[in-house]
Amino acid sequence: MPDLTVVVCPGCLQKYRVASDRLGRKATCKKCGERFKIAVKPQIDDDTIFGWVTEDDPASSSVMGSTGIFTPSATQAPAKRERWSRPKPPAEPRVKFDRIDEIGAYFEFPSYLLEDPALRASFPHRCVHCLGQKDLTVHFLIWGDKLPRSDALRLNDAENRTVRKLEDIMKRDPVDWFDQLEPISMLPPPFSNPVPYYVCGQCSAIGEVVSHVLSREAMEHCQVAIANLSIALDFFRNNGGRSEPEYKELQTASRQQKDDQWRRLPFAVRAKISQWFSLEEEEKFLGYFPDEDFSRSETGSAGLILTDKRMVYKKYASHRQYPLAKGGKLFIETDRAAAMAEISQKDERDAMLTVKPQAATHLAKLLTHQSQPWEIKVHTSES
Repeated sequence: MPDLTVVVCPGCLQKYRVASDRLGRKATCKKCGERFKIAVKPQIDDDTIFGWVTEDDPASSSVMGSTGIFTPSATQAPAKRERWSRPKPPAEPRVKFDRIDEIGAYFEFPSYLLEDPALRASFPHRCVHCLGQKDLTVHFLIWGDKLPRSDALRLNDAENRTVRKLEDIMKRDPVDWFDQLEPISMLPPPFSNPVPYYVCGQCSAIGEVVSHVLSREAMEHCQVAIANLSIALDFFRNNGGRSEPEYKELQTASRQQKDDQWRRLPFAVRAKISQWFSLEEEEKFLGYFPDEDFSRSETGSAGLILTDKRMVYKKYASHRQYPLAKGGKLFIETDRAAAMAEISQKDERDAMLTVKPQAATHLAKLLTHQSQPWEIKVHTSES
């Protein structure tokens, strides 16, 4: 039997029994995550002997390779545990930046890195569409290439599955919430390990993050495409990419995308919009307002486009244009849950659009800033 010694985590006072030849090596506490050097052999006291005798699972292991985990004695008060914080970026990048195209920024990494919690925690706590930080819900990357054939049709639902509000799960377990995320049962390891990203209550996850599994040189690689380049920049930085030359390229592209409202839309949404709208020469795209009568998977197939020259409306068989210079009326009826926008213009049929309250407010502000002869009225009810 190897010569054993007892070490104590300086962060939470958790005790571990390890082989003596590991003294001086660095270790990570399995309980609190504290990094520390395995100290010189301490004196074996009564608490230690009691721990050996009452140990529930002598074969249990720790990140230090011990043969048992001990409970601190009753006289030792555990250190205060701080809220969860994102792991520091590694010295060398975990992911490889590949390219930027119409869909977004592409990254690749070996599939075995899905076992690394630090990589899986690398999406920023911001909405992957609008970058908002409030009312975030948790979504998972779904590796559709690894879904069983019988589950292939469920990919769209799986990609848009909301676990629950991020604020609620962090409030319930502020220290270990990330470790408590459940594996995705329909996927095999390591693809079952949850990789969360975040969407606010006002936005859709459709087309924002796309994931695939690739085979390269007899090894599986994960490919992730991120539509919002600001999110992609954070993802790359959190995975150690800040020192890479591609980081500056991504920074520049991110700044350009912020100034281009059309490019900020996910490629899948732009593709659907392009079936009924095209930008004219010297026309500036200002915003797209999806019709809430359609599902999130149909985002882009209906709604209202606002440019600096016109509004373009599409819903079912209706397809109308309203030149801004001609003037008209925009009436918005809104409450906390939903808003109805009515557009009317002389010699044109009216248009009715169901939108979210924030979207309706944004539409009214954008139209006001165009300084065109439009009468804008907003009525808010308390219901």
